[in-house]
Amino acid sequence: MTVPYLTDTRRLTGRTILLDGPGAVIETRPPPAMRTHLGARWRREVRRFTVALGWGEVARVTRWFEPTLHCALEAPIDQLMIATFIAEWAWELALSGLIDHEVPRRSRILARLLRRRDSAANPALVAFRERALKENAQLLIGDGDLSVGEGRFARTFADDDVPHPNSIDWPSVRHRMPVALVTGTNGKTTTTRLLARIATVAGRVTGHCCTDSVEVGGEVLDRDDYSGPGGARKVLRHPQTEFAVLEVARGGMLRRGLSVRTADVAIVTNIADDHLNDMGIHTLDQLAEVKFLVAKALKPHGVLVTNAENEWCREQARRVDRDTAWFSVQPPNPSTLRATRALRGVATVRDGRLVYEQAQRRIDLIGVHEIGLPGGASARHNIANCLAAAAAAIQLKLPLTAIRATLRSFGRSVDDNPGRANLYNLRSGAQVLADFGHNPDSLAAIFNTARGLPHRRLLISIGQAGDRQDDAIRSLGLLAAGERPDHLIVKDMPKYRRGREPGAIPHLLREGALAGGLAADRIENCETDSAALARTLDWLQPGDLAVMFVHSEVEAVFGRLREM
Repeated sequence: MTVPYLTDTRRLTGRTILLDGPGAVIETRPPPAMRTHLGARWRREVRRFTVALGWGEVARVTRWFEPTLHCALEAPIDQLMIATFIAEWAWELALSGLIDHEVPRRSRILARLLRRRDSAANPALVAFRERALKENAQLLIGDGDLSVGEGRFARTFADDDVPHPNSIDWPSVRHRMPVALVTGTNGKTTTTRLLARIATVAGRVTGHCCTDSVEVGGEVLDRDDYSGPGGARKVLRHPQTEFAVLEVARGGMLRRGLSVRTADVAIVTNIADDHLNDMGIHTLDQLAEVKFLVAKALKPHGVLVTNAENEWCREQARRVDRDTAWFSVQPPNPSTLRATRALRGVATVRDGRLVYEQAQRRIDLIGVHEIGLPGGASARHNIANCLAAAAAAIQLKLPLTAIRATLRSFGRSVDDNPGRANLYNLRSGAQVLADFGHNPDSLAAIFNTARGLPHRRLLISIGQAGDRQDDAIRSLGLLAAGERPDHLIVKDMPKYRRGREPGAIPHLLREGALAGGLAADRIENCETDSAALARTLDWLQPGDLAVMFVHSEVEAVFGRLREM
């Protein structure tokens, strides 16, 4: 039977914006007039169950993220599935007094929960986790397993085969490996790869995970989206890893919580409009709170590195009690820098050079014109990525020689940063600038780069996933039309329709482009990324430029461009 107003239920294994530890959360969409009363009733019902189950007074949190009400409760690590049942039954009981909704007697629900509690009980797992937290060991909880320690000191166990805590050499598994977390809306993967390359050039065996792959010591362990907890586990559990750079996506933090408990540096690149109205997050302020969850993993003297030019980053940085290093392409207002606990430094651009400024000294890095990433001085977003990576590297005490060498060389080859502003010079005499961009800010950044590339005619190829709002999809067409392309390809991409009818997404993109003043005869539909590439190659002539945003069939499209 459908539970009224319930939209999602999730188990949480790490810190979230609601809880500091494991538990469960439900997302609901009740009428606004009922939210306060429902939240109070839900918390009361949860307490009745948790006390009866012997859990005692656990944290019970309700927060209104208009138009959704989030309800979360803490739970023992071996009882997370039972916690989801408690959250749902408590919600139904809370509703039963307000609407016509039939629910079993509370005693019958409790009897079921007691049986499930006893069946799931794993006191060895609970004791092991408590000891690991007390010992300040890096604890990673997976699906059916957990580990303590990092790199060659990491030890992994199945949930049903956890050893006695006294059998562990705790001094060896305490946190000691440099760990950097990278999140934000745009620039996460490029910044992750830059920082990982700096550490590698410095002689460290570096592991990193991102939206494209997970790699250790230059070896690709797997290609997929590893910006969630699974990527962090693969990197930190690998016996060769000495230095870890972990991309942390919004989805993983909302779905399971922050995967690591301890980090040395946390980077937030920026906050922009993307993935709103997804997983209960509807505003930029809410999204910023989710992204800045990474700051909670920082050690007492760990450093937050964030964007002084982004208003949401500035506001959230003021709310977290952490030392801060800022980055800003434009030198920031001094009042911004005084807003946090302690200022560690500012990475910025002065007189055409990237510099890192501290209270008593200025470190000269490289000239803007020396940046290896495509676009050079015209690619403002890549300058920001370089500044963020450099600021983090300095806080992690990586040598300046490695920082400078990486900023100069990274991006000269398309293999350095696959899928991110890759520029291909085709044998035909045309150029293709290909990127994964999928929101207005990322498209605008790539268009800015394209304007710095000489070209005769311009083709743009865009698409979007179907889980965005109609206006958000139209906005991409409008943005593309603003570049006055000679030809625009709008893609359907069956893999990303996400419930929409065939042709619906290209139709919305076309509407946006037409609203932006682009003539209808310059707009063409293609069903897939491969089809869009084939049409692009047919259209291009010597001196032309194509800007392609590639989302599906990534390996096939980029492989074909490499061949040419």
